[in-house]
Amino acid sequence: MRGKQRDPGYPVRRGAGRRAAFLAPAALVLAAAAAGAQSVEDLSRLSIEELTQVRVTSVSKRSEPLSTAAASVYVITAEDIRRSGAISIPQALRLAPNLDVAQLNAYNHAIAARGFNSPESSNKLLVLVDGRSVYSPFAATVFWEGVDVPVADIERIEVISGPGGTLWGANAVNGVINIITRSADRSQGTLVETAIGNADRGGTVRYGGRIGETGAMRVYAGGFDRSRTDPVLPGDAAEDGFRGGQVGFRGDFAVGDDAYTVQGDLYRRRTEFLDQSLYGGNLLGRWTRSFADGASLDVRTYYDRKTRDYAVATDVLQTWDVQVQHNRRVGTRHELVVGAGYRRWRSEFTSLVAFGFADPTATLTVANVFAQDTIALAPDLHLTLGLKVEHNSYTGTDALPNVRLGWRVADDHMLWTAASRAVRTPSRIDRELEAPGILVPARDFRNETLTAFEIGYRGQPTGDSTLSVTGFYHVYDDLRSLGTTPGGRLSFMNGLEGRTYGVEAWGSYDVTPGWRLRAGGTWLHKELSAKDGMTDLSDLQAAGQDPNHHAQIRSEMDLASDLSLDVALRRVGRVSPSGVPAYTELDAHLLWQVSPSLTVSLHGLNLLQAQHQEVIAPGTSPPRGIGRSVYARLRAEF
Repeated sequence: MRGKQRDPGYPVRRGAGRRAAFLAPAALVLAAAAAGAQSVEDLSRLSIEELTQVRVTSVSKRSEPLSTAAASVYVITAEDIRRSGAISIPQALRLAPNLDVAQLNAYNHAIAARGFNSPESSNKLLVLVDGRSVYSPFAATVFWEGVDVPVADIERIEVISGPGGTLWGANAVNGVINIITRSADRSQGTLVETAIGNADRGGTVRYGGRIGETGAMRVYAGGFDRSRTDPVLPGDAAEDGFRGGQVGFRGDFAVGDDAYTVQGDLYRRRTEFLDQSLYGGNLLGRWTRSFADGASLDVRTYYDRKTRDYAVATDVLQTWDVQVQHNRRVGTRHELVVGAGYRRWRSEFTSLVAFGFADPTATLTVANVFAQDTIALAPDLHLTLGLKVEHNSYTGTDALPNVRLGWRVADDHMLWTAASRAVRTPSRIDRELEAPGILVPARDFRNETLTAFEIGYRGQPTGDSTLSVTGFYHVYDDLRSLGTTPGGRLSFMNGLEGRTYGVEAWGSYDVTPGWRLRAGGTWLHKELSAKDGMTDLSDLQAAGQDPNHHAQIRSEMDLASDLSLDVALRRVGRVSPSGVPAYTELDAHLLWQVSPSLTVSLHGLNLLQAQHQEVIAPGTSPPRGIGRSVYARLRAEF
């Protein structure tokens, strides 16, 4: 492995030059205000009726109103993100009451739905950015420090809690997060925004223009700098401050019945902890043809390359992916979605420590075909039947079925139920990790499996309120454990089983035309144990670190036509088994729309305590306290 050198692209953190880089966009913002241009965005709050009719695509891979989607799905809109002042994806995801978002340190988070959350075991949540998977086959997780999308360009984030394997494939076990960015023709003109605070600093500049009569494009550049988190243990001097930059583009074109999209990003990030650098890029292309009868054909392909460089190891992952999907209506009763996909990963891991792979390089593939039919049994009763057949390099072929039933009891009330099967395929670590004399590869490690049952209600109890309630019962088998071989060495095994069940609920209520209350949360119970005749030397590490409940309540108030105040109170129960104490925190956001083109806002996060812990990574990162963050944000469009 090559020798480690300080990255010359990042100056030493202490100094005024670094902060000056984020003050420059502020000058542009003020200049934009003087220009007096009109904003290109509609920043009005969605009404209760509009909220229920927001269209989602992640539940059935076709556009449908949220009110008719037979799944536990929460939508974070662009307006939600704007009012919250979120400057990163994890911050935005805290708005979803069906997610457990836990911050580990300045650069890393653990995020999960329905349990199994921890830095080591958050492996059952599939995350997509415009259809591009950011799930890692190396460690079976999402490295959140590598997921960055300019928040101003997000159209919405669809958060599904519950299995999505029939449409999205393996690893969509406990949920799917689909981050959808807006088309280039909806981000025209120039946008400049900057955030400056005690712990968070960042800025983005974006320009969008027209290409001919039917085309549009945008380009952007941005950067961020996050201060180190607070040590919990005396003498902990670990430096985990996080900083980086990113550039990218998107183009959208229409020619007759055909629509084309091409987009890409390049990024580089760094933290002093373990001398870590992360850099890479991606390129995605999409072609969609619309037919006269309402049918559509969608072909999407992308390439992604990322490098994670540590003090003692380097991990390089390349991904090639192609997906084909056809949607059509058959007769008057059937909505059919069929498709196929192929993905190829090339993973290369080199290490200077004992733990590694006999062959540093591996090529993994996964191929699938799927079909799903939504059948109108009656005008208000719809049955969905789906099946995906998927083949992967490690465990061969698997079937992922799904059945859902949705009943519109009345115009504003729907009941739904579902039964699904999903799997988590082995990662390279599961199958190939070894250490001489200590750990042997688990060449026969199988898929982890889930059989899930759900029942839910979504509706409008009154004309000014919404409510969604879901109960779930999950049965898991072949979960990862750590056991001993006949030779007395350690090896990963499929030695755990059990069940979880719980309730997740959220809703909103318009107290007045300018004041909305939102509330939501989850309750989770887990019963996981080793199978008969097996032991788990990792002490159920694969079960994760989960609170048995978390809840939030948000007040969104328009104090005047150009001034709003949002306050969010969240409560997270004691995290078991790590013993992280329960905590309550408060966030507040004051936003002033100075003019149609200029917004000034002030944001405070974690205001109740000087610091608190949210999750622990035993043996890999010292315990860190998450402290207060206060920052001012300016945004201009011209």
